[in-house]
Formats: sequence, C-alpha cells, structure tokens
Amino acid sequence: MAWLMIALLVVMSTANATQHASSGQDSIPVEPKTQIATPRSHVATRGISAQAANEAAAAQLESTSQDKQDAQARQVAQDAAQQASTTPANATSEPGMPSGMPASASSPDVAVAAPVTLGATRGVLFRIFPPMPTELPAELAVAESANVDGGSQANAASAAPAQIASTLSRPQPSYLLGTIHFGSPEEQGIDYAILEKALAGVETFVNEANLDEVWKPAYDDYRWLSPEQPLSSMIGKDSYAMARSLLPNVRAQDLVRMKPWSVLALLEARGETGGDTSMDGRLQRIASASGKRLVHLETLEQQLKALDCVPATEHALVLDERLRAPWILRDESAAAMRYYRTRNLGAWLADIDHMYGLSYAGKAIEQRSRHCLLEERNARWGGQLETLFQDGPSFVAVGAVHLVGPEGLLAVLRRDGYRIEEVPL
Repeated sequence: MAWLMIALLVVMSTANATQHASSGQDSIPVEPKTQIATPRSHVATRGISAQAANEAAAAQLESTSQDKQDAQARQVAQDAAQQASTTPANATSEPGMPSGMPASASSPDVAVAAPVTLGATRGVLFRIFPPMPTELPAELAVAESANVDGGSQANAASAAPAQIASTLSRPQPSYLLGTIHFGSPEEQGIDYAILEKALAGVETFVNEANLDEVWKPAYDDYRWLSPEQPLSSMIGKDSYAMARSLLPNVRAQDLVRMKPWSVLALLEARGETGGDTSMDGRLQRIASASGKRLVHLETLEQQLKALDCVPATEHALVLDERLRAPWILRDESAAAMRYYRTRNLGAWLADIDHMYGLSYAGKAIEQRSRHCLLEERNARWGGQLETLFQDGPSFVAVGAVHLVGPEGLLAVLRRDGYRIEEVPL
C-alpha cells in the first residue's frame, strides 16, 4: 500500500550512512542527540495543548464570573473553528508570512474510507497559526502576588490576567509540509523556490528522522531476515522471481534477506531509494546549509520498530498477494503520484484504505501495520509539534498521509485550537 512509502526514509538513511562511513567524509552537522530542543523559558505555557491547559486551570482555580464568560466565549470560538474545519473557508492575510507567500483557504480533513470528492482536503503545504498561549494556575498566582502590594487582593486577582496577557503575543505562524518519498520535482509539481522562501522565515526545520543518522549493527534485525528463513522460502518461487524482475537494481544477495515490509516499500516507490535527491533529503540539506536548527520527531530505531511491527511471517502474505498481481502495485504508485500532484490527500488516504487486491487476511495485516505507522506515530508527534509551534516558527516536513484523516496531524492541531491555511504550491 502507498503508505508504506515512508519506509524509504529508512532505506535512504541506511544508504547514506553506509556511504558516509565507507568514504570517511564528514556528514553535515546535525543534532542527533536531541530530538527536540528544550523550549525557551517563557511565562506562557509550552507544549501543553490549549484544551489541556484550560482543563488544568479549571481544576485548580475558582472561576470568577468573568472567567466563566471568557470560557464560554472560548468554547463558542472553538465550536466555530470545528465547524469551519469541515467546509472550505477563504483565507486571510496574516503577519509573519514570507513575502510573496499567498494566503489561501483552510483545508479540511477527510474521514478514513469515506466517499471523497475532488474538492475535499486539498493542499500539501499548510500555514499553521497557534492559539494564544494559556497560563497555568501557578503563573496566575505569581502575577496576583506581585499586584497585592498596595492594593486589595480582589483588585490584584482581576489585574493579574490582564497584566500577563499584555505581555503575550500570538506565536508566529509555522509551516507543515506533506512529502512524498519518490519521484522528481517535476512529477510532484513542487516549486522549491516557494519552499525555500518559507524555510528562510523560520527558526527550526523538523522532519521524521535524521537522514544522516549512522546505521548501527543493532538495527539489522529490523530489516534482515534470518539466514535460516530467506525471503524466497516465505513467498514462494514464482513471487520471488517476480520481485527479482521488478527490482533489478537490488542485489540478489540483499533481496533474499530483506523483510517483506522493506520489499513492499521499494515496490510501491517504483524501486527508487532517492537518497539526497529525494524530497526529504533535499529539504534537510537546504535547512542544514542555511543554519536552521534541526529537530527530528523520532529516532531511526523508533521508525524501524514501527515499520517492523508486524511479524515477517505474516507480512509475507501481503507481499505474496501483491506480487501475484503486480499491476496493482503499478496502479497504486501512479495513483499516489497523481493524488499528490493534484494535492488531493484526502482522496489518497481513502484510496489506500480500500486495500485493493488483498484478501480478508491480507487487509487485516495491513490494518495493523497502518496503525503502527500512522495513528501511533501521529499520537507521539502531536504534542512535540505543538511545543515547537508555540516556541517559535518552524517548518515541518513529514509524509503526506500523516496529515489527513480523523487522527491526522491537521485534525489534531485543529482540535487543539490551531488555525490552518493551505498555501498554494
């Protein structure tokens, strides 16, 4: 299935690491030991969603009449934002965007496997506007104490929130880009001049994993089968011969050892590994060369664990069924590129969820893999991204199908009060 193309990040990082190690060349400096930089200290709440912070405040403070009115107003605003997320809305110009970057309409999500029209969920580059920071009870108490001197406690309590609010400003917008891990810029319809302009206006570049991370021998078990159980014995002679013919650039001694997930990833990406010429590799090179802080949402090992979450003996069934109908692989690769080029991510995800050509057992296995690769990782990434977006303008690049669906990153951000606008690309 097309969502397995995120596995190419591992293939590319492995190839890059091997190349750097054998050549003895120094890799571009990055921050491999720190996945997320420590947020700068600020009176505003960092890394806590607007909803969670509001709940914490409600549990620890007695609400005044004004507080209740404010809470009701916020709820009305959130309800309106949720309603707006289901229908296209005209975008407005916002401060902090790079010059020449046009505003555009919000891009709503599409439910998994729901009927999708051509007008639903358009775009691959989105401008992210964080909500105003929410103060924790302890911060409000400190401000109240500072105002008690020379005045009544009641006056201090009412003045404290206003004093804090006056020192806060809405965080600058960030960017969220959905990438595709194969194809040329011409096929993808990507204008790197627009991406570089957006990158120039941010402090931090964020991607899934560090493509320059050195491969460790301990990682081999995630991608290689044991010598006692070669791939040819798992999928049968005919299917293995088909894999050999479809992946002529993969050495026979490597193919026979590859786990089914890695073979599927290559097949669905037309056998391309990309490396530094891939969209993900190119963006990391640009960000590193321009001196951006590099942040990675997960380690290479965490990514490998997600890719290898289903036992190879079970995933071999999916690979065997795909190799018995190789035209479906070609059709899905072509469809993935078409959906990406037309910026129709919702339709792409719906197409993925149909799992064309798989048996009932194969679909059940794929669904488990999808949960590891999409929902579980999105759940881990959501809080990290909100911390980064509140801490300063960032440019985030992750696989495009992570953005859409009920548990996609766009839906998670909208639920937590973020405003999202599509940027034409």
